[in-house]
Amino acid sequence: MERKDFKKELKRFYQESALDVIKGKMIFDAPMSEYTSMNVGGLADVLFFPRNIDELRKIIELSREKNIPYFILGNGTNLIVKDSGIPGWVISLKRGFKRIEVLGKEIEAEAGVSLNRLIQSSIEEELTGLEPLIGIPGTVGGALRMNAGAWGLEMKDIVSSISFMNIKGDVIERDRKELKFLYRRLAVPDSWIILKARFKLEKGKREEIIKKIKSYSEMRKKTQPLKFASAGSIFKNPKTVSAGKLIEELGMKGFRLGEAMISNIHANFIVNLGKAKAKDVIDLIDFIEKRVYEEKGILLEREVKIVGA
Repeated sequence: MERKDFKKELKRFYQESALDVIKGKMIFDAPMSEYTSMNVGGLADVLFFPRNIDELRKIIELSREKNIPYFILGNGTNLIVKDSGIPGWVISLKRGFKRIEVLGKEIEAEAGVSLNRLIQSSIEEELTGLEPLIGIPGTVGGALRMNAGAWGLEMKDIVSSISFMNIKGDVIERDRKELKFLYRRLAVPDSWIILKARFKLEKGKREEIIKKIKSYSEMRKKTQPLKFASAGSIFKNPKTVSAGKLIEELGMKGFRLGEAMISNIHANFIVNLGKAKAKDVIDLIDFIEKRVYEEKGILLEREVKIVGA
């Protein structure tokens, strides 16, 4: 079936069936440039904002029944959507999955909670351990999925358990010892959706926690191009040297294709100067990979995820 026919069938199905069981917000032809930090990308056929687990389960069941692909969207901060957009369903947990609960020295947070809000809760409860993550613009779900980290701390170091929903709609809980984290990746099936997680922290003093947060925030401001739209680090660091150093050594800072440019502040960031297309960004990624391999003999591995038709 052609995509245009597929979209017509999708809209007809929603009008006749889906609206009866799905009450959360639903956007047809959603511009993904508005839902990703790089500010690029075409249309998603449908963007869902389920309100709770039951509604998420219904969406997953319908997708399986109708054989419609779905993609789980976090905060869109480590993501580049192609100009052709995303066929099928995009599901965002940002609006419905925002509960936080403090349980002694642990904080339980649902997948749609932002890392910065999680850190703010830790300040209020005088719990320390999250400070290096300040300024990472992701959600709990997205950060866990990619094992996000900064200044020597990764999500694997503080998580004590994660709850998932599998493709059948079953809720599964895994303790930290049952989870396998890799560099910038959580090794679970792609179809598993992170619902919530618990983070094990330590008691601290509010003044010291705030002091640490301010210190990490200042370092981030000095070392990252925060004034422009970006998708964060483009490449994973090889074992022996940082990706940014490799790119910088080749004199590539400031190089641009269209409105996409390698940052003058940090060479492992590509920034959108204002009107970049996804193709500009992807072509620049390809160009960097080729140059580094030709000149350094190192094949860079992407940290960002590129999705779309």
